[in-house]
Amino acid sequence: MSTAFSYAPANRYHGLSREDVDLLATVADTTIEAVQAAHKADLDDWAREQQLRDHPDLAVLDADLDRSALRL
Repeated sequence: MSTAFSYAPANRYHGLSREDVDLLATVADTTIEAVQAAHKADLDDWAREQQLRDHPDLAVLDADLDRSALRL
């Protein structure tokens, strides 16, 4: 999976080409749909990290919400 991790930074800015999706699916021995879902999840996580970086005060709120969710 280190190959997939090496793709992540560039894909966040430029997207995944069809060739990249096919290659990652082959290397990871998974489906194209799974690669696309993982890419979308990575983009969602990355966007959240960017929001927290832009607004550090939200990091405290985020940590509190995470702790609350774990209690349920």
